[in-house]
Amino acid sequence: MKKSYVLALLITAGAALWVASGMFGPATKDKAAEPVPDAAQEQGPVQVQVVESHAAPVTAKVAVTGRTQAARRVDMKSEIAAQVEEVVVRRGGVVKEGDVIARLMKADRAARAAEARERVKQREIEYNAAKELQAKGFNSRVRLAQSSAELQAAKAESHRADLDLANTEIKAPFDGVIAEQMIEVGDYAEIGKATFTIVDLDPIRLSAFVTEKQVASIASGAPVAAVLLNGVAVEGTLSYIAPAADPATRTFRIEVDVANPEGRIVEGMTASLRIPMAAITAHRIAQSSLTLDDAGRVGIKAVDAGDKVLFHPVTIVADEADGMWVAGLPDELRVITVGQDYVAPGEIVAPVVAVTGKDGAP
Repeated sequence: MKKSYVLALLITAGAALWVASGMFGPATKDKAAEPVPDAAQEQGPVQVQVVESHAAPVTAKVAVTGRTQAARRVDMKSEIAAQVEEVVVRRGGVVKEGDVIARLMKADRAARAAEARERVKQREIEYNAAKELQAKGFNSRVRLAQSSAELQAAKAESHRADLDLANTEIKAPFDGVIAEQMIEVGDYAEIGKATFTIVDLDPIRLSAFVTEKQVASIASGAPVAAVLLNGVAVEGTLSYIAPAADPATRTFRIEVDVANPEGRIVEGMTASLRIPMAAITAHRIAQSSLTLDDAGRVGIKAVDAGDKVLFHPVTIVADEADGMWVAGLPDELRVITVGQDYVAPGEIVAPVVAVTGKDGAP
């Protein structure tokens, strides 16, 4: 009897549970089907810091490395054959135009020059006499022409004799420094043989090479700043741009003249040159604003009027201590300065304008 009561209670409890599952089951299922709110949607667009940037004209500079060299270099050669009698200025000596550097033996050149001058006087007398006789009808025109020719020949011989005598003194053709000395007292100077090398160091010349792209942006007469390897800063003028490229390197030679009145800048020193290019329109940005796109291009990220992120590739035209100038951008735009690495092009963001300094840089 007791077993039947227990069985009845179990059946009743099972029925109650079955009814309860029907009442509460659908409600639980509907609750589970409700969508869960997205955390990102609750937070809204990502905040980024931007700065209003406006294009401005800037003069970029071409940076190249060159070396110093003499403005002029001449190998002085003997014009006569003679023994060296005296060396007046030796290697390393400073000379002025016309200074005697060395003397060659005159031998009989002075006597021959004097003889040639006397012969000219004689021929002049003969010519004048022939001219008077011809005027009086006592001399033919042929004789007068012969006398004239003899006079001219005597003058030419006298001129050569005077030149030979003058060439016994080797003189400086311009102000400069004796860089090389090839003769010594007792040596025999031969015609056409080098005796000294003289260089002109004022102005000193800085020579360098620029690329095909750079040569189109520079012009003769531009002021150039340079720093020598020893730290000395100098300024000069772009005096020469090669009209044709070097066939081997496809680069163009340029030359800059720098005043060097005291000759302190010598030949062969390395120099870093900065040559101004034509003015272009660019934006001044912080170096930290630069980023790379998926293709590896250097650029900046900006925000358009709809707060959408855009990537703009740029060309760096000048690099300064407190910022850099870049080209290839619209005249006005909002540059992302903080957070650009956490947003992608096409994404909608919440831009916050940064406080800028008086120069417009963030």
